[in-house]
Formats: sequence, C-alpha cells, structure tokens
Amino acid sequence: MKTKGVDYGQERKLVCQQLLKSIGIDFERELASIFNELTDEPSNHIQPEYGFVPPFMGGNDIKLIVIGQDPTIRKEERRKNIICTLNLDKQGALRRYVEQQICDNMEISIDNVYATNVFKYFYERPPADTLDVLKKHLSPNLTLLKEELNHFPKVPVITLGEPVLKLLNNDQAKVRYYWRYDRNGEFMRVEAEESKLGRAFYPFCHQPSIRKQFYKDNLKDFCQFVINRN
Repeated sequence: MKTKGVDYGQERKLVCQQLLKSIGIDFERELASIFNELTDEPSNHIQPEYGFVPPFMGGNDIKLIVIGQDPTIRKEERRKNIICTLNLDKQGALRRYVEQQICDNMEISIDNVYATNVFKYFYERPPADTLDVLKKHLSPNLTLLKEELNHFPKVPVITLGEPVLKLLNNDQAKVRYYWRYDRNGEFMRVEAEESKLGRAFYPFCHQPSIRKQFYKDNLKDFCQFVINRN
C-alpha cells in the first residue's frame, strides 16, 4: 500500500524525535515501511492520511510496558488530536485508569510507563470486529513491537483488552481466565512459549470493563501478582 506525503503532525514528530534519542527507533521510517508493505483490506481500510500514533514514554526509568491494540477511536474527526499511545499525555479516562488504578497499585508512577500499540496507525473503523484484517496485518507490526520490547528486556508487560490478548495468544483467550474467574486456582499470565511476543505478559481488562465488580474486586491483587512475578 503505497503512501505519499503523509503529514504526521508536528507534535507527533517531536515525540518521535525524543523516542529516537531514547531507544534508537526511527518510528517515522518504520511506519512508512509498514504502510508500504501492507495490502489494504476492503472490509476495513487503513487510513494513512491520519499518520500514526507514536508510543508514550514517561521517562528514562521504565518499570512497566503497556500494550494496546490500535488508536482507532470511533469519532474520526478526533483522530488527528491523538499525539501518543492511549492519550497518556493528556488527562482523561485512559490515563486515570493506567495512572491511578494500575500504576498506583503497582507502586510506580506514570513516569515509569512505556505504552505502545500493536498497530500504531488508524483503520476506517474500530477493528475489534475485523480481527481477520488485524491478523493479516500482524506480522510487520509485531516485528516492530518486538524491537521496542527488546529495549526493556526485564520490564513486565501488560496488555489492555481482550482483542489484543487474542491477537498475541489465541482466539479463545479471555482476560477473566487469567484473573481466576470461575476457577479456584491462582492468577495466571501468558507465558513466553504461548505468547507471540516471545515473552510473558499479563492480560488486563480495558478501561471500560474495570467498572465490572469482578475486575474491581481483583485489580489490586492482580497488580500485586505482577509485582511478585518480577
């Protein structure tokens, strides 16, 4: 899928320049290469005109990696306003979830977070219902994601939401299974040999689901489980 002259936005360019200095990855070049490699799928078109959303890096002392799926919010007119992954540079529901519920329970701050998406660009519509498209487009995006993770080899990795868990594990995977729902066992993680990342990760629900009583009741203990395993 050839693209020309995509304007990524000055604020995103500044984030990319900072990331290049910090971890040595040229995201503008890497995403241009991915765009050129992918075949657009008519069931859910890629929107290169909106550029891509770079990762969020809170500081140099990274203690937690957060992986989301993609930045495709439903209101198209707002897509150009997203500067970095999960909008963690702005106060909002996602930042409050990551900062106040996950980070606080893990005894770290947002400055210790590196957040990235598997797919850093936009689709025409939110692609959770077109997982077949994401599977076709996974390989080059997964290569870049692994390159990012290689810079933080000992840092625990969490994922947000069930679709990304399915992509990185298997189609039957459920977040609640790892949180011992309907089981009397211990909390679990996706082990390295089961993970397409090639390393273990801990599935978390996405922000809207944390309102469910089951996740509320178990969040603190699951965060402690992540701490204890690392």
